Amino acid sequence: MSSDLPETPPQTLLRSVEAFSRTLRESSLGVARDIGCSKGTLAIVRILQRRGTLQVSDIAHALRVDISVASRQVSQLVDDGLVERTVDDGDRRVRTIRLSPAGRSLAVDIAAVLERRAHEVFADWSSEELADAAATLDRLTTTLADRAPADAVLTPA
Repeated sequence: MSSDLPETPPQTLLRSVEAFSRTLRESSLGVARDIGCSKGTLAIVRILQRRGTLQVSDIAHALRVDISVASRQVSQLVDDGLVERTVDDGDRRVRTIRLSPAGRSLAVDIAAVLERRAHEVFADWSSEELADAAATLDRLTTTLADRAPADAVLTPA
């Protein structure tokens, strides 16, 4: 049922964000298919490539999922030979996750596909437009994250 009330600017923005989010999910699925991996693998490999060795809890936080979800995904990547679990030298109770040689190779492949796609998608955008868009998205992400309930766990749809 459609409302007769006009959308407020914040409602328009949230509707646009929802549409962007759906489009981004579809795009990441295409990248994952091109690479031959799952979206979860794609996300975790990219996180570890950017941030280095992490604990599963750090990966869960970066993905905005429950630690049990991240743990299952990491276990699959261990089984696939893409990541290695190691014991932290500073605290032997802590397990850390890092890319294996196969995972580093996959990260290179992912970066190449993303670079190619980015050049195709944004070919007619100027550097200034790209920087402005990134700044706006960063601000939007921070604004929404700052106002999310403290116990909220966002899971990828």
